Amino acid sequence: MNPLEVLVGYLLGGVANGAVIALIALALVLTWRSSRVINFAQVGQAMFTSFIALSVQQATGLWWLAAGAVLGLVVYLLTLRPIRRSDSSGAIIATFGILIALQAGAAMIWGGDLVAFPQPFPASGIETGDRVWPISIYDLVVLGVAAALVLGLSLFLTRTGIGLAMRASAFQPEVVRLSGIDVRKTLALGWALAGIVGSLAGVLIAPISSLSPNSFDLLLILAFTAAVIGGLDSLVGAVMFGLGTGLLLSVVTGYSSAEDAPLAALILLALNLLLKPGGVFARPGARDV
Repeated sequence: MNPLEVLVGYLLGGVANGAVIALIALALVLTWRSSRVINFAQVGQAMFTSFIALSVQQATGLWWLAAGAVLGLVVYLLTLRPIRRSDSSGAIIATFGILIALQAGAAMIWGGDLVAFPQPFPASGIETGDRVWPISIYDLVVLGVAAALVLGLSLFLTRTGIGLAMRASAFQPEVVRLSGIDVRKTLALGWALAGIVGSLAGVLIAPISSLSPNSFDLLLILAFTAAVIGGLDSLVGAVMFGLGTGLLLSVVTGYSSAEDAPLAALILLALNLLLKPGGVFARPGARDV
């Protein structure tokens, strides 16, 4: 196998993980755009709803994702609502507490051991002639879900009145209130949407990895890295650099080792903060209403 084919194989192998990183980054961007708060409990929500989905799947044979929206609202009520709007740093710190509580709760309910999540689609490599490529139908499904979500959410936030109200509520809540819009409802909607996206990410990553109360911790670091590099106001940036992070990790793992992959992502984040701290897709007027 020539070096180019090896590189292509590594890149294809990182597609699914990149798409899941992109979805978590997308959820982080949604909470930021709706409330100017980074929800570090997002992977805890994804983990908890994945356990719920696993329990329902074992009982009924069906996937169940509705818990994501409910849990997104619960986290919003426990963090953003009790804290004054001017002190968003307090809400950010509170999300860490929610993350720890979700991990502890999952351990008490389902135990701390790694469990396998059922694979809903074929996970074997796609064959073309006598060649088997390191990408499966499941990988393509994950990529398609990520693409559909970013397209739908982009249209929702930029082409609908509710979406525009969500964006305005994050920047100038007092002005929005004078316009007759209930800011609390728009903020809650943003967190609920992020909960749905996060639950999808958890259910999609669980079949190709494993599930435990702490199994998504690294995913938070990678998704946050992708969101910051892409620009916390950019859905497209979160998805593009989420995918890019997954591909980078796959290449670094292939040529070096899995232990070096997170370090490579952090180096990329450091370079971005030095060269373009606002994010690659950040716009000068992004904070204007």
